[in-house]
Amino acid sequence: MNGNSGLETGDWPADVEVAIVAHDSLASLPPTVDALLAADCPPDRITVVDIASTDGTAAWLAREHPRARVRRLDRNEGPNPGRNVGITEARQPFVLLMDADVRVRPDAVRRLRDAMAADPSIKVGSPIVVRGDRPDIIQYAGGALHYICEAVNPWQDRALADRGAAPLDIGAAPACALLLDRAAAIDIGLFDERYFMGKDDGDFIHRMKIAGHKVWEVPQATVLHDARPRSAWLFYYQIRNRWHFILKNYQVRTIVSLIPPLLVHEPLQFAVLAAKGHAWTYVRAVGGLLAMLPALPRDRALTRRIRRRPDRDLLVSAPIVVRDDVASSPILRRGRSAYERWLDSYWRLLTKTVLAR
Repeated sequence: MNGNSGLETGDWPADVEVAIVAHDSLASLPPTVDALLAADCPPDRITVVDIASTDGTAAWLAREHPRARVRRLDRNEGPNPGRNVGITEARQPFVLLMDADVRVRPDAVRRLRDAMAADPSIKVGSPIVVRGDRPDIIQYAGGALHYICEAVNPWQDRALADRGAAPLDIGAAPACALLLDRAAAIDIGLFDERYFMGKDDGDFIHRMKIAGHKVWEVPQATVLHDARPRSAWLFYYQIRNRWHFILKNYQVRTIVSLIPPLLVHEPLQFAVLAAKGHAWTYVRAVGGLLAMLPALPRDRALTRRIRRRPDRDLLVSAPIVVRDDVASSPILRRGRSAYERWLDSYWRLLTKTVLAR
């Protein structure tokens, strides 16, 4: 028995339950559940939030794991309504939120929970996400948020052994596997259900950081994730949600200060997407953003209520994640490198002047 987190059967923490978000996930769900059971998770601690599946997910779970719970949602509006149901309906104070294609290592949840027990300011425990087909290679670790609201993933496709053993308070984490303090997740407003996909986990984690909470990456806790190619239809949500993220979460002083780099970034982004045949997607995304603006005062009121830390402490300048199908040519890669150096210089200037303490 571990006194920090009150372990019960085997190594599973007594105050943690699981919410798996699934949509037509019958092919990937069985090994996900098997991995949880191998980690000594009691079956009655597992809830599968079934988002309008048509592949028999619920029937399979009822047949193979009758003690597990199925919570059915009849409409597919993306994973975020399912995530919120999993959090709000949890009966324990900590929720392991998972996608249906993630497999936990046997000691991962215990390590995350022990870290959170040792430091109550940690409200999110984040494992290292490794590739399902190559567990020695990192898929996501050490995440952060670039000040132009793009993802930073410095360990992507690098060896897990190179990451080292030191835990880290990170600025961004994927929602494929997170151990959440349920009360903190509810207090910061849960996942934004309007986002469908794209910036949804980044928005949730950023609000955790705004509220002053730690998002703790534990290198000894790892999960395997089966990566899939990202579809082009996601561009719409990524463009729309990125701008909404900025307008909702950034302080006014930050937004004004970022006008120069944004005036450079947006035409560049449009030009690259147009060259790939996605110009109309960009235009549609701007229209989608305009439709979201009437609710912006309410959105910003939430951010003001929870804010404990300024943007300067939460945003970074570092190499950003760019899809291979967007910036694949040598010319674009060289241009990206020069552009990132300029962005870095601008951020250093801002943090020494306008955004200085």
